[in-house]
Amino acid sequence: MVRNVLTKSKGILLGTLIGIMALTASPAQAALDPGSFTADLNSLVAQGNELVATMSKTTLTAMNMGTGLSQLASSVSAYQQNVVSVYNTVASASGTFSLTGEMLMSLQNLATINASLGSGTLGLSQMVVALAPVTFLTTLQSSMTTMLQLSTDIGVMADRILEMADAILVMADNIGSMADRILATQVIQNTNIALVVDATLQTQQNMILLAVAF
Repeated sequence: MVRNVLTKSKGILLGTLIGIMALTASPAQAALDPGSFTADLNSLVAQGNELVATMSKTTLTAMNMGTGLSQLASSVSAYQQNVVSVYNTVASASGTFSLTGEMLMSLQNLATINASLGSGTLGLSQMVVALAPVTFLTTLQSSMTTMLQLSTDIGVMADRILEMADAILVMADNIGSMADRILATQVIQNTNIALVVDATLQTQQNMILLAVAF
């Protein structure tokens, strides 16, 4: 009787452990779908170009500085989240796939867009500095915080774009035939990322100096 109960208890315990292991096991990584990935990249490029156009048309004044920067920061943050989402899809994928020229072109465009956003943010920081003497202190303080967040979001995007490019190169099964295109993409990306880093640092320096002055 006792033996039967122990045997039954062991069976229940084993079944419970198996159930827990099944629930907590990591899901299998899926292969990257080239068609979906290409569509995602093209969508990011379209969104990025629209955001660059919006930023380039933004003119700050002492009256609209707070709302203008806040709206722009919200758009940049949303775009950054979209970039990170596509990056997460790539980072969680496994297996191999064939790299295409369209993918590499989109990655080049994303790096260029990121550099344009960095340069645009630097330009906005210079506007904020110029308008500081005639801007309400509360507006100026919130604008400085927003500028720092803008530069941070753009920096995060730069990192994710580079990491995404590295990840797909690891999975690509046709690196040999695409070697020249890959090299050109890396050169363009590195050049643009350097511009982003420089613009981000200058933007942050402008805000720090402004905070000290006011």
